[in-house]
Amino acid sequence: MTEKPVIGITKPTRGDNLAYGAIWLAVRMAGGEPLRVTARHPHTDKWISGFVLGGGSDVYPELYDGQPHPEGDYDRERDRMERFWAQRARDERLPVLGICRGAQLLNVVNGGTLHANIAEAFPDVDYPSTLPGHIFYRKTIEIDEDSLLRRIIGAKKRRVNSIHKQAIDKVGDGLVATAREANGLIQAIEDPESDFYLGVQFHPEFLTYRKGDMRIFKALVEAARQRDEARRSAIGDAPPPHYSPPQFIDEAAEFRSD
Repeated sequence: MTEKPVIGITKPTRGDNLAYGAIWLAVRMAGGEPLRVTARHPHTDKWISGFVLGGGSDVYPELYDGQPHPEGDYDRERDRMERFWAQRARDERLPVLGICRGAQLLNVVNGGTLHANIAEAFPDVDYPSTLPGHIFYRKTIEIDEDSLLRRIIGAKKRRVNSIHKQAIDKVGDGLVATAREANGLIQAIEDPESDFYLGVQFHPEFLTYRKGDMRIFKALVEAARQRDEARRSAIGDAPPPHYSPPQFIDEAAEFRSD
């Protein structure tokens, strides 16, 4: 029996369990073995076949020459952990799917920038800011013909949800924008030189009742399975590589009052 490919799913150390649970279920339904990855438990000692970088708090603006907001919602420890794994994915050709914040982080890791506030960058659209809007609002995106996302979904246009307040601005080195809204807002980025290096601004984990969105997770798991087979053919059952990652958790911060 073929082992299921292990798919690391990143999330905050605490909270954000609804989105994580939806991604966990989608990966499981697609035939993968989900593994929770956090700054406190980064699992750098395991064979991980592929990754989903999930949504959540804003990427720290100084990582793309932006200005932090005094009341901004940031998770510096998660930023460090995900930057580490995003770079490993690029270097080692690990299949990776970035969702919302995850897509933005993939872009930033490769030298791209972000729109810190889409309401200011795209004032022509009244994007939702309430829970009902995040659940029910849909917008149309157009997907490039010669793109991985187009091959997966099989359609030129797609109605997607809108749960984000930031978006990709300048596209990172080696990446291309492969889906946009009518106003130009980027909804997907890819590395055309990689087998599976895809970021989507929408949340397909909340749309898996539709075949096209479920196929995103199936394609990720299949790419991870193929990479596992190639690795086993090359090195057999060798132990996982030993990484010396940066310290993701600032232990001292837990004892500081400021």
